[in-house]
Amino acid sequence: MATRYLAFQSLIGSFKVFGTFSYALLQSVEGFLRQVLGWREFMCHIHWETDGFRLLPHGKPPVSRVPGDGGFGRWRGDKWTPQKAPKEIDGGATPSFLGCKEPLPPAFWGELSGLACLDTVVADVWEEGYSHHITRLMVLGNLASLLDVSPRELTDWFWIAYFDAYDWVVEPNVLAMGTYGVGPLMTTKPYVSGAAYINQMGDFCSDCAFNPKKDCPITNLYWAFLERHRQAFADNPRMRLVLSSLARRSDSQRRTDGAVFEWVSSVLGEGGTVRPEQRPEVDDA
Repeated sequence: MATRYLAFQSLIGSFKVFGTFSYALLQSVEGFLRQVLGWREFMCHIHWETDGFRLLPHGKPPVSRVPGDGGFGRWRGDKWTPQKAPKEIDGGATPSFLGCKEPLPPAFWGELSGLACLDTVVADVWEEGYSHHITRLMVLGNLASLLDVSPRELTDWFWIAYFDAYDWVVEPNVLAMGTYGVGPLMTTKPYVSGAAYINQMGDFCSDCAFNPKKDCPITNLYWAFLERHRQAFADNPRMRLVLSSLARRSDSQRRTDGAVFEWVSSVLGEGGTVRPEQRPEVDDA
């Protein structure tokens, strides 16, 4: 399914017959058709038409001269030695609509972060070379976005970590959808969330030192992300509701959000583990 060249005429035709005879549940048929005919083709088309986002409606973003290592060198303290590639292969487009440019934390290379969702998903990826699209988007992409990680560096990490990391798969899903790196070109809003959504969509939180309803820093990271980038979202109709909620947060809550962001960024950036007892709190002035 990762190949660009797929005989849809025979594949979809036979599957319609398969569904007509009720050998599959309606939601299974719908999901297959939506993902194969819809999202898969949309991703491939976007990548093809933009040359991997080297060509954008508002201009050409910078292009990395050589392929990146997804933060491997900083983690290992050793230079990444890639396989020899043709000279015409560059490192890909480096768009960053929100100006995010922080390095990818070593937690993505297996150092324990203290966040059960991130640690579990990363361990599974390095074990299997694969994970479900929800964990790719709402754990890996979400946390990288909340930490203002460079969209290109996260994309390079996906290139290395996943066995299905074809360029037309990874770049639209990570550069565009997972990190909002190209802004509203492909998605109408960034895919970010706090701890409540992660708790709802998975079972990570039951094994975490943090409580998603009380002290999980991911919720503060979410509000801090909105605060830092609220001007970029000011005219986005799909962001009005969350920006209205942001405006209702007290000054002490906003200061705590900012302090938690600085704390998590610093600890994870150094390859450390965040712990509940170290969580910063800002009292009312």
